[in-house]
Amino acid sequence: MSPRTSSRRSLRPRFQRAAARLLLGLAFLGPLACAMTPDRLPPPDRQLYYTLPSAEDKAKFLKLKETERKPFLEQKGLWTKWMELSPEEREAAQRGEVKAGYKEFTALMAWGAPADTQESKTPERNVRFHTFIRCTSGPRVGRWVASNLACDGTSSEVEIAVENGLITEVKYLN
Repeated sequence: MSPRTSSRRSLRPRFQRAAARLLLGLAFLGPLACAMTPDRLPPPDRQLYYTLPSAEDKAKFLKLKETERKPFLEQKGLWTKWMELSPEEREAAQRGEVKAGYKEFTALMAWGAPADTQESKTPERNVRFHTFIRCTSGPRVGRWVASNLACDGTSSEVEIAVENGLITEVKYLN
């Protein structure tokens, strides 16, 4: 046996042990590591991600460790809004269900940012109308999107009316 062959054999078990330790270490870091995509976030972090006001905040949020997310959301005021929802509304938001009488934030948590918002003001009332778009076919079926063009298939729309922070009406448009 040449010295070269024996040194390779002696390095192989060391390399395998080091690789095993590295993989084991990564397995323990998994839940604490950053998410990189919103789909990898656990609920309700995934829904809260979609309520963040800017692309910059969203990018920062994905890079945070799990233990850093709540303080970040508290700083943005979103964790407080989430906790102000009743347990019934929080559960409904996680199921993607919205109905009249719920707070506006419930819809944002359930469906993300609206595709469009219009405001109607009169001396007696101020009503916001949010339109949400959901893909009903194609590669993004079931997803709420900012434009029906993002669906690569068919879509449906839901419009909610919001007055004084409460949803007063939910219309399924098609």
